[in-house]
Amino acid sequence: MYRNYSDIKSLLNFDKDRKFTNEHAYITHYLQNSINGVSKSFEKLATKYLLQRIPDSYIREPDYQYLVPFNWDVPFPSPIKPNFKFIDLFAGIGGFRIALQNVGGKCVFSSEIDNSAKKTYEQNFGEYPFGDLREFTNDEISDFELNRLIPDHEILAAGFPCQPFSLAGVSARNHLGLAHGFQDLKQGNLFFDIARIISIKKPAVVFLENVKNFKTHDDGKTFQTVKSIMEDELGYDLHHTIINAEKWVPQKRERFFMVCFRKENKKFKFPELEGEPRRLKEILEKEVSEEYTISDKLWEGHKRRTKNNLARGTGFTAFEANLEKPSNTIVARYGKDGKECLIPQENKNPRKLTPRECARLQGYPESFKLPSSNAPAYRQFGNSVAVPVIQAIAQEIIDTVRFNKNNEVSIIP
Repeated sequence: MYRNYSDIKSLLNFDKDRKFTNEHAYITHYLQNSINGVSKSFEKLATKYLLQRIPDSYIREPDYQYLVPFNWDVPFPSPIKPNFKFIDLFAGIGGFRIALQNVGGKCVFSSEIDNSAKKTYEQNFGEYPFGDLREFTNDEISDFELNRLIPDHEILAAGFPCQPFSLAGVSARNHLGLAHGFQDLKQGNLFFDIARIISIKKPAVVFLENVKNFKTHDDGKTFQTVKSIMEDELGYDLHHTIINAEKWVPQKRERFFMVCFRKENKKFKFPELEGEPRRLKEILEKEVSEEYTISDKLWEGHKRRTKNNLARGTGFTAFEANLEKPSNTIVARYGKDGKECLIPQENKNPRKLTPRECARLQGYPESFKLPSSNAPAYRQFGNSVAVPVIQAIAQEIIDTVRFNKNNEVSIIP
């Protein structure tokens, strides 16, 4: 009898794999839901893959119930008695998942295309996300099949791809003559895949996150398209705002949030936090390896380009951070040269933040397992959400609604 998830993971030789596919997703989603009806969505392929992986020397029963129950020895197991179910699309490393689990939710489906992010996600939650969402939403998948493949849920959460709508992304695409926004067939149009899931699964709440520039992109046409689809075509009550995370975490991070209810919800309000912005020095480690100190060549280059860009009034600048204030926004490319946040050091060049400090800037708990190397860690945290902000919004959602067993919502009087 297997006592821990790590035992089963070892039995299935997951640790020897370098590429994580839908095979891993089906197995772990099946195990995550082995004691509830949700497992039916994954059972057929999961049992096929289990049969291929379990050694012949072990008993192999058709339903594999001898594998369960077991202890989920991961940092963030799902709640035993959840109050609602959610799906985690464009999941990254699980910022939405931590927040929604903390307010009583159970994730029943996750999707993320980046292989290294999938690995980090699994290390912390015991589940590999499925890959490209379009494998579930493309034209070859019927509505009936999509409804079967994705379990019922009360909340759909998605931090859908930012780059087609971000100021930096738009600037780069214009310069290169590339499409952006909904004209970007690879990333921008993924909103329509979300919309198709919503139209079929009809979750009670849709919780979306994107960059600050989302509302104003293409003279507001991008947001108006989303708003029209959510309100006029899908029948949801849409609330939206921009929130700066600096009072929840010591980082200036403005993001655009949309919360949509299947029934009108006049009670819902986005959270506000009193007090001053948090200070960067709160999250700094006391002893840091010299590997994070930037070289003379890089530091001189930063200073030279900063001086030139200030003189011509455009381009990036790189200064030592003020530890009494929040940091600048940490981005996916931060690990390349650290210019967004350089920590001053006495009698030497400034240094980059460590991966653990980046995790803290995004509000991840200390128990969160980091990637084994720095490059993916910087990229993953730069692409992540600020967890405490997501949790604060999630709590406001929960405080205004009641979910029932039929995937419906009623507004609390």
